[in-house]
Amino acid sequence: MNEIERDFRTQSQHLLWSVWRGLLVGVTAGAVVSLFRWLIAKGAAFSVAIYEDALHNPLLILGIVLVNLLIALFIGYLIKQEKDIKGSGIPHVEGELMGLLHPSWWSVLWRKFLGGVLGISMGLMLGREGPSIQLGAMTAKGLAEGLKLSAREKRVLIAAGAAAGLSAAFNAPIAGLLFVVEEVYHHFSRHVWVTALTASLVANAVSLRIFGQVPVLAMTEKLPVFPLKDYWILIVLGIFLGVLGYGYEWVVLRIGKVYQGLGKIFHLPSHFHGLLAVLFIIPIGLY
Repeated sequence: MNEIERDFRTQSQHLLWSVWRGLLVGVTAGAVVSLFRWLIAKGAAFSVAIYEDALHNPLLILGIVLVNLLIALFIGYLIKQEKDIKGSGIPHVEGELMGLLHPSWWSVLWRKFLGGVLGISMGLMLGREGPSIQLGAMTAKGLAEGLKLSAREKRVLIAAGAAAGLSAAFNAPIAGLLFVVEEVYHHFSRHVWVTALTASLVANAVSLRIFGQVPVLAMTEKLPVFPLKDYWILIVLGIFLGVLGYGYEWVVLRIGKVYQGLGKIFHLPSHFHGLLAVLFIIPIGLY
């Protein structure tokens, strides 16, 4: 066997290992995130029904306030125990891939899962994208530690887990892959690419098996063809939405100072700031 054949066989073996590990990550992360997504849907539907009943039964409003405050208090204790579950989770994944953070995967996984389900279901303005990415990454990290992989291979699996989490959350395998390559890993490698793509496709298959072929953002009605002469409206719409997006980001990046100020007034530590959010969100939910 000449050197070219040996090199080809070595590369083929590496690719097969990448596919195999991506398959493991896709199945496990896809199952975890799909369960997360299913519980959120059920919890949110239950919350909406309770709010609707509260419009006809004022006593339920008191119950909503008490239960939501207790849930927010519980989530606060989870954050106090494990600070790496706070926030969307994407910066934590990026920090770990950069070698800046080294959280316990199990400690983050179950607390993020439980806190995310409760927080999103109760009506707080939270999305499932960030938590799903972190859940997928921590699931993959647990696999990597169980397989006793090297530090470099562990980072590859964590990146693939992040891709699988996004894919399972929105049935978007290509978006999961591109997210990892562009946003999380910041390095184009065939090993990373194959592992992340396999994990994304498998996680998407797991999600489709549970939720069916219906798109996450389904258009139930047939949309008319947009007239070419009216395309100038899209330019105006793009400018308008760009301004709104900038304003939203500006507020989000500074709202923490508002919570810090209110926390000082009510003597609340940062991990219990969710109590303030609950008091803000309940009137909106009733409205």
